[in-house]
Amino acid sequence: MIEFDHAPALEVSDWTIGRFGVCTGDEIDDLKRSQIATAEAEAQAKNIAINFLSYRPRSRKEIERHLLKKGFDDSIAAHAAEKLQTLGMIDDLAFARMFVRDRLQRKKFGSALLRQHLIQKGIARAIVDMVCTELVTPDQQKQAALEAATKHRQRSRDDKRKKMFSPIEAQKQKKRLFDFLIRRGFSIDLARQTVETIFSKD
Repeated sequence: MIEFDHAPALEVSDWTIGRFGVCTGDEIDDLKRSQIATAEAEAQAKNIAINFLSYRPRSRKEIERHLLKKGFDDSIAAHAAEKLQTLGMIDDLAFARMFVRDRLQRKKFGSALLRQHLIQKGIARAIVDMVCTELVTPDQQKQAALEAATKHRQRSRDDKRKKMFSPIEAQKQKKRLFDFLIRRGFSIDLARQTVETIFSKD
C-alpha cells in the first residue's frame, strides 16, 4: 500500500514497488503515481489473463473481452493481450486451427458455422480464410454432413415402431433434416445431397 497526502492510496504488489524503487518517505508526484497505478493494473491484468488461459486456449480477443468484463480499461486489456502474444501464450492462428480440428472431429460442423464461430471469437478474417481453406475440404465436409445427418436421423426416428411415413410426413422429415444441416453450417447443395442419401437408405 502506498499512501499519499493529497490523493487516494494505491494498493500495489511488492513487484510494482520494487520496479519503481519506492521507499518509505519518498515524494511521489502525480506523473509517477499515474505510472505506478498503470503498471500495477497491467500486472494484475496479465495475471488474470494467464489464469483465464489455464483452463483452455483462448483467442486474443477473448482475452481482451474477459479483462474488460473484469473492469480493466481498453488500453490495459490490449497491453496484457499484446504481452501474452509476444510471449507466445496467445496465438490466434494456432487457436483457429485447434478450434476447427476439434469442431470437425467432435461436432461435425459445416464450413459456414466454423467461420461464424471463429469470427465471433475475434479471429481475423484472413486467418479464418487461411485455416478453413487448409483444413475444411469438400470430401471432409461431405463425410461430416453424412455423419451428422445419420446421427440426427437415428435420434429422431421411431426405431421401435418402424412407423411407415406418408409422402407428406416424409417430406416433413426431410425438411427437418435439411434445416438441421443448414444450422450446422453446411452448404445448401450439400445439405440437399445428404438428405437424399440418408432417405434413400430407408
